[in-house]
Amino acid sequence: MSPLSRLPPEARFGVRFLLMLVLCSVLFWAFSLHLQLGPLQRLIASVSGELARWSGGDVYVDRDNIVVRTLTLNINHECTGIFVFMLFASFVLAYPTSIRSRLLGIGMGLPALFGINVLRLATLARIVEVYPGAFFYFHEYVWQGVFMVIVLVGAISWAERFG
Repeated sequence: MSPLSRLPPEARFGVRFLLMLVLCSVLFWAFSLHLQLGPLQRLIASVSGELARWSGGDVYVDRDNIVVRTLTLNINHECTGIFVFMLFASFVLAYPTSIRSRLLGIGMGLPALFGINVLRLATLARIVEVYPGAFFYFHEYVWQGVFMVIVLVGAISWAERFG
C-alpha cells in the first residue's frame, strides 16, 4: 500500500494536482517552450487586434505586437495564457475521473480559455487607447484576478458535470 493511498481522496487529488503542476513546469522549462510559442503569439496578437478593431479600436498588428497609437503591446509567451492552460489542464488530469471525461474537459476548457485570453488582450488594447493610465491596473490586477476566477469556476463546473 502506497503512502498516497492512505490519504483521504481530497488529499490524493491535491497531491496529484500539485505533481501535475510541477511536471508541467519542468516540461515547460526542459523543452524551452517559451521559445517555441512564436506562432501562437502571432496568432493571438492577430485575433486580439482584429477583435479590438471590431470594437472600434484604431490598432494594427505587426507580428506579435499590437500597436495602439504610440504604445506597443508585445504578446510574449506569458500573454499566450500558457500558464493558465497548465493550471486548468493539471486540475483536469489530476481529477479522479475517466480518461474520456478528462479529454472532454481539456477539449472544451482550453479553447474556451484561449477565447477568453483573446478577449482579455483585445480589451487591454482598447483600454490603452481610451484610458492609457488604467492599462497597468487592468493588466496586472483586474484581468489576472478575472482569469483565475474563470479557471476556478470552469474547473469546478467541469468536475461537477463530468467528474
